[in-house]
Amino acid sequence: MPPILSVIIPTHNRAHYAIPTIKSILALSLEIEVVVCDTSELDLITPEFINYEGLNERLVIVRPGRPLNGVENFNESLLSATGSYLVFIGDDDFVSSNIVDVAKWASRESIDAIKFTFPVHYYWPDFIHRTRGVEYSGALYVDCFTGKVTRYWPKKALAKALRNFGGGVLEMPRAYAGMISGELAKKIKLNYGALFGGVSPDIFSAALISVESKKCVKIDFPVIIPGASGASTAGISANGKHVGGLRDNPHISAHVNLKWNEKVPEFYSVPTVWSYSLLKAVEAIGNGFGDINFPRLYIKCFIYHRKFAKFTLASLRSYVRSEGNFKVFFGLLMGFIAESWWIVRKLYDRLINRYTTRGLESHGDLADTFAASLRLEKLIKESGVALVLNKDFQ
Repeated sequence: MPPILSVIIPTHNRAHYAIPTIKSILALSLEIEVVVCDTSELDLITPEFINYEGLNERLVIVRPGRPLNGVENFNESLLSATGSYLVFIGDDDFVSSNIVDVAKWASRESIDAIKFTFPVHYYWPDFIHRTRGVEYSGALYVDCFTGKVTRYWPKKALAKALRNFGGGVLEMPRAYAGMISGELAKKIKLNYGALFGGVSPDIFSAALISVESKKCVKIDFPVIIPGASGASTAGISANGKHVGGLRDNPHISAHVNLKWNEKVPEFYSVPTVWSYSLLKAVEAIGNGFGDINFPRLYIKCFIYHRKFAKFTLASLRSYVRSEGNFKVFFGLLMGFIAESWWIVRKLYDRLINRYTTRGLESHGDLADTFAASLRLEKLIKESGVALVLNKDFQ
């Protein structure tokens, strides 16, 4: 009988993060299958290194034996997962024991996609922030959560992501740091060829899930805990280094024969990578979700990445040729207003968080995800907040 849940971890040259994460998940429940797709040069993720009782039955280590880019790694790892429900996480993330209850409940209620909030984050000891230094390092940060489950409408979330083009996954349900049924994954693969695509697997799959999901819910509870390490995307972004020449970046150069869309500025950054990947998903889906707000993307690039303005201008000219001057001018004006308002709200939230607790707690001296997982299980019990899984979600 297949397991109720597969937790899938694509990884590359990061065994020192992956091994504690694997151990933390195996320790939670006998009903979890862990699938690790490791494209590292050195074979360091082995049963001998992990050394956890009963892992032979519940741990699947995939060694493709050939170079894969990030998107290919995700698709390859999916092939070996046998769970009724699937969760993809990074090798520096972890999950709580409630995840099994969620999968069983979702199966009973025929739910095919679950969006989680992230009230808890873990920062590895090597995480260094560009302005706050080691303040976060080795700590869990726990915010308030309610345990509530609500009905969710993913197509609206996709439309919002297209309006805020370049803003990321935003509120879309996800396979990466989310949960989907194995049946939904099969349907998407049948209809579109693959669950993951573009150059950012999380946002491409989120768009397809948003279109194909028939019953989706949102859960406000620490089920999946994002981790930020010094080598992670979050860690690099926090250091202000997540930007540069497109073809010079190892994540992008691994995509052989990549043809970039001329309407997306051709440099490596968070908004451009997200935009390209969402655009590829929309191309696969077809029309029906309104205009893609390219001007909002250009405003982001002009504001946050002025060094690469020539690439943004080149894409803007391409967009003008297809849309006309008036539409572009109006779009840029509205994009500037929207992005300015977003910055104001972000600064306000940071100010509030800095001078008020708002329920946020930090728990430090945690060496890795295994230690953080043990601490979180204790904190959840002490919180007195229960995850309410029933049929009465709205």
